[in-house]
Amino acid sequence: MLIEFKVENFLSYEEMAEFSMVAGKERISTETLASIKKFRLKLLPVAAIYGANASGKSNLIKALEFLQFLVTTPRLKGKIPLRSFCFRDERKTVSRFEISILVNDLIYEFKIACNENEILHEELIERNSRTERTLYIRDKEKVQVNPNLKAHDMIQGIAERTKDNPCPLITSLYGMKFELFQPIFKWFSEDLQIIFPDSVYLSYDRLTDANDPRNALLSEILKGTDSGISNLISVPIEASAVNLTLSEKNELRSAVTNGRNQVIREPNGGRILAYYKDGDVAFKRIIAIHDVSGKEYSVALEDESDGTRRLIDLSPSIADLVHGNEHSVYVIDEIDRSLHSDINIWLIKKILGTLTPESRSQLIFTTHDTNLLRRINLRRDEIWFVERGKNCSSHLINASKFEGLRNDSSLQKLYEEGRFGAIPNIIGQNKLDQPANGWNSMRTAFSTS
Repeated sequence: MLIEFKVENFLSYEEMAEFSMVAGKERISTETLASIKKFRLKLLPVAAIYGANASGKSNLIKALEFLQFLVTTPRLKGKIPLRSFCFRDERKTVSRFEISILVNDLIYEFKIACNENEILHEELIERNSRTERTLYIRDKEKVQVNPNLKAHDMIQGIAERTKDNPCPLITSLYGMKFELFQPIFKWFSEDLQIIFPDSVYLSYDRLTDANDPRNALLSEILKGTDSGISNLISVPIEASAVNLTLSEKNELRSAVTNGRNQVIREPNGGRILAYYKDGDVAFKRIIAIHDVSGKEYSVALEDESDGTRRLIDLSPSIADLVHGNEHSVYVIDEIDRSLHSDINIWLIKKILGTLTPESRSQLIFTTHDTNLLRRINLRRDEIWFVERGKNCSSHLINASKFEGLRNDSSLQKLYEEGRFGAIPNIIGQNKLDQPANGWNSMRTAFSTS
């Protein structure tokens, strides 16, 4: 599970921004909180991030994706693809990322600082309920590995040989099969799933398989949201029907040979599944099935609406959150993209309805759908706002930080009125005249609301 994420000097985040999934002191919806008893910690299962266009919502997710990329890429070609904050005369060259995660009942804190040429600092800390130990600290000039670690001498030797590599030490240690570092790496590579509006999630092969138990849930999602679709199927097609260059096909062959099925999004809206078969890459086309008056009709996905295709792309992640990987962390940018508000509400309620204190999955999403603030019983610590400051830097704040809010306050109404900021500053629009990044003064603005 994600506990906390911090980023500094990346895209629109100039100063250190802190995003936390630690539950506050609110007493509503406590039954959905993940209870980590050994740490006396309660974690949020859901977080909604609001803000105007170009405020920095997506950039927060891109920062998390960059950290994921940095950790899971064993060999970087060329420079580190860092995108630092650019709206200043003298650009800062160093970016910092910090993350705390819960893996196998242990808390790991990972910190890294880098520029586009090298990693300047890296640190990995392991916490148990009563103990804490630094597994290693890597600086530009030296690496210090905890002397009490099993195989310390070997780890220290690898650390010394790779300290000049532009990739994290944890990546090298994972590649060398050291057991201690396997769960942490796999959290980044498998449990953390980041989905942007143009992403296509890769588990269609399971969800179009009638023998997979989640196939029934996929059908329920498609029927329950009035998509008109009763099911999805996959139909084999010839490789000649897929328009790919030789290099693209070689990349696909390499991916599927390693067991990573791929989904190809066609320009016309179709979806093709690439998978491994008989020593080569094979293809299936995803087809929607409509049940009309007891008869089934096949419809190509390119003939479905944008909203329906978006729903289909999100359905595997919803199925995973409800009945799949119990440790999955899904981060979805613009979850409401092309979807009706009622569908957003139905999907999120579906997830919330399955949660218990023993649940360990999380959903984090950005949205413009203010109806969620009224129609879903989100806790205030599950709601975040992003606002762009006068210098174009992004600032992040949790709704629970605003003082003077009554328990019966309408968060939707207050947000739409501009009381939380994080809305477009449209010329001539009669909203509250709040200065950009004026949150300090706004925190006491609710005592008479």
